[in-house]
Amino acid sequence: MPETRKTPSLRKAQLAGRWYPAKASEVLSEIRGWDGYQGSSCAAAIDGPPTDKALCMVPHAGWYFSGRLAARTLESAGALMGPEGPSVVAVLGGHLRPAAKTVSYPEDAWETPLDPVPLAPELAKELSSASDGRLALASWEGPTQDNTVEVELPLVRHFFPRARVLALRAAPDASALALAEALAAALKGERALLVASTDLTHYGAAYGFAPAGPGAAGERFREQNDRAFIDAALAMDPEEMLNLANLRRAACSAGAAAAVARMASDLGCRSRLIDYYASTDILPGDQSVGYAGIVYAP
Repeated sequence: MPETRKTPSLRKAQLAGRWYPAKASEVLSEIRGWDGYQGSSCAAAIDGPPTDKALCMVPHAGWYFSGRLAARTLESAGALMGPEGPSVVAVLGGHLRPAAKTVSYPEDAWETPLDPVPLAPELAKELSSASDGRLALASWEGPTQDNTVEVELPLVRHFFPRARVLALRAAPDASALALAEALAAALKGERALLVASTDLTHYGAAYGFAPAGPGAAGERFREQNDRAFIDAALAMDPEEMLNLANLRRAACSAGAAAAVARMASDLGCRSRLIDYYASTDILPGDQSVGYAGIVYAP
């Protein structure tokens, strides 16, 4: 009997037209219109010979607020890998509580307004064995409104069109460190770019977090909180990053950033802050979220 071929499965985009443009022409127009996009000094964020591993932390708000910084950071990290670029881009999101299982996605591809991004579910299956049972994974079935992975995928497709994507979401606890070790083993033979999709402090009444009150005092608190997390990320101190996130709400989806920082430390990387700003720099108001772009390279 002839061999039956499995029809490739596709995860549908849920946030196009809201968090980022819905049409390919609009996606490309927005990316190309961002100041400091291609050819900026950020493309040489860390000098050195091409590497087979690069890592970064990018924000995951809607493109109106943080798309430009995510693009600049991804381009900077990708430039470190030379013209060949990565064969795999691991996008680590979050929006999970401590003690939650690490989320993976079983589909073969994920829809974007450009072309579908090919996924690498077989690599996700290697993570549990690579962690010696210290990492529990849950395969996410059905749609999700989570933005931490999806908002990055059109950018990944644009910058790295030949790469497969390992899409994961990490909890903000010690499992992130186990994930880092498992990823290092699973991606050992790959040209890999590791991307932590992480926003900083969410400050204001709408977020249920305003310990310094509204106005200038609140903005100072949010910036100090953000800066503490950024300093820990640049120092590649994942334990401190998790503490700041869980005790002071200094980051959203900190498990992703902690995992990438641990991997960067283990690889002997140097770190570079690409940029930092807040949502109120774009749209003033009583609610504020911090955004940072960081690149790590051996």
